Amino acid sequence: MSNSPFKPLVGSQCKTEPDEGKLSRRIIVPVPRDAPKAPSRHPKLGAPSAIWTYRNALGETLGYVYRFEESNGGKSFRPLCLFEIDKKTSWFWEAWPAPRPLYGLHQLDKNPGAPVVVVEGEKSADAAQLLLPGHVCVTSPGGSKSANKTDWSPLKGRNIVVWPDADEPGSKYADLVARLLSEAGASSVAVLTPPEKVPKGWDAGDAIQQGWTEEQAHALVDGAKRHVDPGRTVNGVAKLQPAKKPRSEKTEKPKQRDTLLAALDGAQLWHSPEKRAYATICVNGHFEHWRVDSSVFQRWAAGQFYRSTGGAPAGQMLSDSLRVLNVRAVEDGPCHTPLMRTGWVDGASWLDLCDDAWRAVKITAHGWEVVENPTVKFIRSETMAALPEPEAGHMLEEFRSYVNADDNDYSLIVAWLVAALWGRAKAYPVLALGGEQGSGKTTMARMLRTLVDPSAVPALALPKDERDLFVQAMSGHALSFDNVSKVDAWFSDAVCRLSTGSGFLTRKLHSDSEPFWFQGSRPVLLNGIPSLTDRADLAERALTVRLLRIDETTRLSEDEFWQEWDKALPGVLGALLDAVSAAARHYDETKLDRSPRMADFARLMTAAESGLGWEAGYFMAAYAANRQATTDQVFESDPVAVAIVKFVTTQHPKNGWEGTATELLEALNQIVSDDMRRSRFWPSKVNAMGNAVDRAAPLLRHKSIHVTKRSTGSKRLITLTVTSG
Repeated sequence: MSNSPFKPLVGSQCKTEPDEGKLSRRIIVPVPRDAPKAPSRHPKLGAPSAIWTYRNALGETLGYVYRFEESNGGKSFRPLCLFEIDKKTSWFWEAWPAPRPLYGLHQLDKNPGAPVVVVEGEKSADAAQLLLPGHVCVTSPGGSKSANKTDWSPLKGRNIVVWPDADEPGSKYADLVARLLSEAGASSVAVLTPPEKVPKGWDAGDAIQQGWTEEQAHALVDGAKRHVDPGRTVNGVAKLQPAKKPRSEKTEKPKQRDTLLAALDGAQLWHSPEKRAYATICVNGHFEHWRVDSSVFQRWAAGQFYRSTGGAPAGQMLSDSLRVLNVRAVEDGPCHTPLMRTGWVDGASWLDLCDDAWRAVKITAHGWEVVENPTVKFIRSETMAALPEPEAGHMLEEFRSYVNADDNDYSLIVAWLVAALWGRAKAYPVLALGGEQGSGKTTMARMLRTLVDPSAVPALALPKDERDLFVQAMSGHALSFDNVSKVDAWFSDAVCRLSTGSGFLTRKLHSDSEPFWFQGSRPVLLNGIPSLTDRADLAERALTVRLLRIDETTRLSEDEFWQEWDKALPGVLGALLDAVSAAARHYDETKLDRSPRMADFARLMTAAESGLGWEAGYFMAAYAANRQATTDQVFESDPVAVAIVKFVTTQHPKNGWEGTATELLEALNQIVSDDMRRSRFWPSKVNAMGNAVDRAAPLLRHKSIHVTKRSTGSKRLITLTVTSG
């Protein structure tokens, strides 16, 4: 086990020799830069719910493990590795040959003095790493039954705690791993006991869900008991030796720390308006921009130290140096606004391709071009994926055959795409895809995402609260929520704020006072069978599109569809960039006769019409028709708005009505059915009626009824005025 095949290789790949008479077959690790793109879907299990990347000590990719959600509520895990079979390179849903690599291997090399925690499963490893940032958390691939197929040699000489799942398989896994670690030469091995009264199978991921703090996790790990090898006994009594402690901060030599800081002088330090520290670094001839506290920058820093000294920086020394850089970036570095995927700088719209060379597309009034080493400061998250290099000379009509919607709805989908690519945007419309089963809503949402912001996680589940939503917004440019069955009030309000660029402020996790905040807007896409825009405020910001059912005689298989789309994608993207260029050419001179709720969006699309081949006024006509249809649908679902219209038009058609919320509630109770009065949709209290009138006001304006509120000192009056037109 001492010769690990997953250490950095020079000039060769790990091979598995074929039997005589069989096809030549070998696994390729690490994955080369020019390797074919890994598949984003399993041919039978579909899109994954999570993807974990296995890396070697230098951070180079060795392969992946995908998790899939099954229809029966279960989960399936599939490894994905690159093989060469008979001189042809392809990805296969197969694991590495034994001995297999550890998940988290690259973190071990970066933190040579840190204690190690071994857990069961990649999800638990990620969760444990959040709870124990001073440790290195790893796991073996293939679950509890494959621990003996793993290469444990990188843990030789390390102090290790095994964190088992709270069940019998977890206990067996811990015993097996502890024995394998002892055989691999670990300095010390301890096994912790899960807390009492936790659910069966409880692990680090459940601890995160329960709101555990770092202090709780440290207390649990510190209470682990030393594992005793049954073979190491004297007269039947185990020989216990105290676990070795990692080197303390005081043992680090200042000279080494100074050497590390000197090696990092090449980083250009700066900070964002939110006081987050960033560094611009040169990698393979191009510039990259990363958070100082990101794993990517830490890996680069360790590499710089290695190039300077031939050694690896100690974990505490690296942490101390990064804290120094953080202070320098915030206190002494310039302030720049980091851009994610799109941005507007010096009169040009920019689009980050997110490729390995960090190229970007510069879009001006005169056209667009792919730029090497752009000067704008694009940042990325680890889930963001690359856009294809756009191709010029294509027409947007090539996109029409991929959209199963009528012409008006098709034009609105195009408009959402153009807005999402427009770097000058301060607000974005929400695209709500509806349609019956079999209309391809999920596929359409994924396809649209590939044009504006491809991601390793193309579809998101609804967040549990506002904080989760805005954390998702910080991880990518566009947010796509799949199979939305209902839109709760808090989520509708939060999406409205995200659409128009309102901020979000809360405290940092595990902190009583330090703020965590997000300021910005994001394109949002929702898809589901029911209406997703029943609330008036969301409806005013939304493009509501209904997809048509795909006939079974024309439906393509998943593989056929995505193969065709991958070929068309670069040309369609180029055509959309032509439209963005037209918008840049005409935007400043474009004026609207009437400004709807999303006025900047309407102005953008009016300016882009010539680049799309649309006649002047075509978009505004389609947009107005969509807004009216959506408003009518929302109106029908709002019982208070319907009752007010009936009340005013039948009893006060000329002069309108004025009175208190109490009087209005009494009047409306006289004209609605008993079933409606008893339903949860009807306001039963006066204050609820006042709030309901506020929400209904935009809908009532479309019905020529204007709502105003005023106070006379003794009363708060609601006035319903009938307007013309």
